[in-house]
Amino acid sequence: MDEDAERDPESPGEIAERREFVSELDSEFRERRQELEEKAAADPWDYWPETHDDRYNEADYEIPPLWERLDSNARRIRRRMEHTDISNPLAATIGTTRLFPHYWSPGDNDDLTRKLDGNDATRVYLYLDLSPIAEYRIADRLKIGAIQNELDIEDKVSQSTLNRMPGRMGARERTFYASETETLVRQWQGTKFEDWVREPTPETIAPDGEGVPPVQTIVRELRSETFKYIRLKRDGSIEASKDGSMRVLVAAANGNEFVNDAAENLNLKPWYDGSEIPTGQTLIHHIRKSSREEITRMFMEANEPLFEIADDDEYDYFPDKAEVAIDITDWPYFGDPDADEYVRGTKSGRNYARAWKYITLSLVGTDTPLVLLVLPVRKRSEAPQYVRRLLRLASQYLDLHRVYLDAGTEFYSEDTISTVNEFDLELVMQGRKAGSDIKHLLNGMGRLNLDSSYYPYGVGGLDEDNYYAVGIKSEKKSRRRKSEPDEPMDDYTYFYTNLDPSEVPPEELASDYRRRWGIETGFRVIKEEFLPKSASPDSRVRTFYFNFAAHMYNIWTAANIRRAEELDADLSKEKQFTAGRLIQAIEDDPYDLDIPTEPPETGHVFGELF
Repeated sequence: MDEDAERDPESPGEIAERREFVSELDSEFRERRQELEEKAAADPWDYWPETHDDRYNEADYEIPPLWERLDSNARRIRRRMEHTDISNPLAATIGTTRLFPHYWSPGDNDDLTRKLDGNDATRVYLYLDLSPIAEYRIADRLKIGAIQNELDIEDKVSQSTLNRMPGRMGARERTFYASETETLVRQWQGTKFEDWVREPTPETIAPDGEGVPPVQTIVRELRSETFKYIRLKRDGSIEASKDGSMRVLVAAANGNEFVNDAAENLNLKPWYDGSEIPTGQTLIHHIRKSSREEITRMFMEANEPLFEIADDDEYDYFPDKAEVAIDITDWPYFGDPDADEYVRGTKSGRNYARAWKYITLSLVGTDTPLVLLVLPVRKRSEAPQYVRRLLRLASQYLDLHRVYLDAGTEFYSEDTISTVNEFDLELVMQGRKAGSDIKHLLNGMGRLNLDSSYYPYGVGGLDEDNYYAVGIKSEKKSRRRKSEPDEPMDDYTYFYTNLDPSEVPPEELASDYRRRWGIETGFRVIKEEFLPKSASPDSRVRTFYFNFAAHMYNIWTAANIRRAEELDADLSKEKQFTAGRLIQAIEDDPYDLDIPTEPPETGHVFGELF
């Protein structure tokens, strides 16, 4: 849904007045035709031949509004559904509706998207603004060929394109389409079409912060609370505002641009006069003044107000017994492999085999998967120290209960597992199927066609009485496989845990582990929506950028907490703001925040973590 669009829906009185006017035109025409026919019947010899005006019905040339065309077509689609297989009736309604003259100009629309012409862009926007589902699910649906055919578009559309499309439309066009869709959803309330579309928007949304605040107001408040902790070490001679400097990073992330291009484009905004926005080179110069440790610390301080929001008694999103996931994620690097000691080898991808690596700790099993800390990784052998830092920090905010680790070689070791055990936490990790004992277990399960099994097992020198190797059959793997497996164990997943499987069954263990999979989605959002583009070989710049992206992810989460509470909405069902809408709202905010250069004292002391 286009949450920030200006909407001016047609009111019931306006609808009635327009329909009455068209009806009067039609009645006048029919009366005129009847008089002519009566004259011709009475005296065909004296009847003067009818003119063009006599055949012209003005009612036929009154163009119906777009929402009425959609409404009329939906009724035809619903009748067709009784005899035809239609996968998505809303898409079919939009795809078979005659748009003329209600569409963007035909041909290329580079300012919107390079993939879609005017008709296609119109249909995609209508589907986006009418759909009752979350935006990431809309992008997934638009990848399905059947839905593309029903919507009558030529190509799939990415989520980033969906996010940016409303912000790149002209104000008049955006208001027109948003008003037409709003009229339609209001007309369909309480009808058989109600489930096809989203709920109507609230009647009143005040942009000045009164009443229900929009995304721009909420995120403005959050930036005021957090950006003050982000230090750029500027002196008094700097004319550019601190908010303008941070806005360059926002614009770079939003447009997937380098900061140089983002700064130039941001200066085109009408509310900037050229002095508030620094150049990209100036911004990077200030970032380089801080060490990696200082950068990590400042973002820990900046995140703290967001954690307090989630833990506030009013919201209380932090669980009594928290589950966290620790992961290492890559940021591909294409430059000189010897540029920095933090550039590490990684699994080869498209045109790269090295990457910057960041270890993160995130809250899982909740509607608010906040990223509590990001640390740059220099050596895999230092994983236990990283894990210890992460858990010590998390313990300041959470009553830790369980830790999930992935199958990386950094984690599947005696030292890392022992580190988790120091905190007396439950451990569930996806193990590596490399050792002979594990292969023997899983292959034996495959030959016996067992759904699950386990036995005491100690990785390295760990006491096998305290840990278990758990094997469970993966229905997903076996379904995807098109031929016999190379080895029986190929259809099995291996978990390593300090939980007794006789008390926590393997199936429950596997189900619990899936909670951390949402973190993968979080990484995708961080990298695709909030991470500025960079070719810098400097680990300080890279660390700043990745921490900034994770911080924006946390702001997005906190904004959704506040909005959901204001609307008394269930945050587990859907986000109130999409990531793309939030970052667009920051870039387009005409209000320059007065953010202090030096932050106030923080509530926690983090020095011992370094």
